[in-house]
Amino acid sequence: MAGDYRVFVGAFPAGDVVESIQAVRLQHDAKTARITAPHVTLAGTYWRSGPATADNEAETIARLNAAVPQIRPFDLVMGGVGSFLPANPVIFLQIESSPGLLAARRVLQEALGPDKHGARFTPHLTLTMRLDQGQTALLLEDLQRSRWHTGCWVIRIEELGFMQRGSGDPGWRTIAHMSLS
Repeated sequence: MAGDYRVFVGAFPAGDVVESIQAVRLQHDAKTARITAPHVTLAGTYWRSGPATADNEAETIARLNAAVPQIRPFDLVMGGVGSFLPANPVIFLQIESSPGLLAARRVLQEALGPDKHGARFTPHLTLTMRLDQGQTALLLEDLQRSRWHTGCWVIRIEELGFMQRGSGDPGWRTIAHMSLS
């Protein structure tokens, strides 16, 4: 289903490892890397009608602000490289389906409604998504021989971002920051 703009709620990890992740994204899929910072989508993407303004999401922001006190800070556990091939030429850093992450998703979906992922939700941090099938397969092999596949990183998430992007926007923008209790 299409609309005029999209929104999502994401966990945006920070720190040196995230800078390294962004470097990988810039090297292999600069367009995706420039559209949004490395993140894990917890709820979304939802299509909306009308102009892409924060004012048009005021009711949603109020619902999120009411729900967020139920979400506790949680650890984002990253490690391993996966792909959605052959259906989708997406390469991603695997994210553990931890109880804290899944609890955050449940609360967000209670506030926002179901998203396109439903029960098939696969937490991940996208590395590339604009390569063709062949390029994706080759890069996947390379990345699965790297530290991104064998390492494990844990980053504490204490804030979520509510993001918005209109059809003519060059990238996603944060329209609300939500601190976790």
